[in-house]
Amino acid sequence: MNPLLRFLIAFVPFVGVTGLVIATVIGLIVGVDDFDRVLLENSITFLIGVTGLMAGFGHMFFPDPIADSIGWPKGTPWQWEVGLASVSVGVLGVIATSYDTDFWLATIIAFSVYYIGAAIGHVRQMIAHRNFSAGNAGPIFLFDVVVPIYLIVLYAAVV
Repeated sequence: MNPLLRFLIAFVPFVGVTGLVIATVIGLIVGVDDFDRVLLENSITFLIGVTGLMAGFGHMFFPDPIADSIGWPKGTPWQWEVGLASVSVGVLGVIATSYDTDFWLATIIAFSVYYIGAAIGHVRQMIAHRNFSAGNAGPIFLFDVVVPIYLIVLYAAVV
């Protein structure tokens, strides 16, 4: 696989985190009111929205390199389906903060069910097939576990 493409695939979970960090620093610099709420809004937008869209488009339009990075077979229809699911969650994340906090919660729940479910799938692959590929057991796995917990705790603390 092309080294640049490999780097970009590995960087996907960090794009949302990077956007969140930048938005948070800007918020601290300008002194936003209700920082906790703004942090939650930015977390939904970047961690769910931006990351979901990027992951989805990767699965849909670069399926073979993504499959390689996960250690799964190439050329299977699951890539398109996983991509659409990721795009769906990403769209929810991008539009969520335009609605009330109940919509935020629904978005966090949809994201969490999908990503924690994906994490369980990754663990099954690690145990059953000793698949420790970077896209299965690396940063993507950590993102799938940590971010849903972070969002649920942050939502509970803020709303």
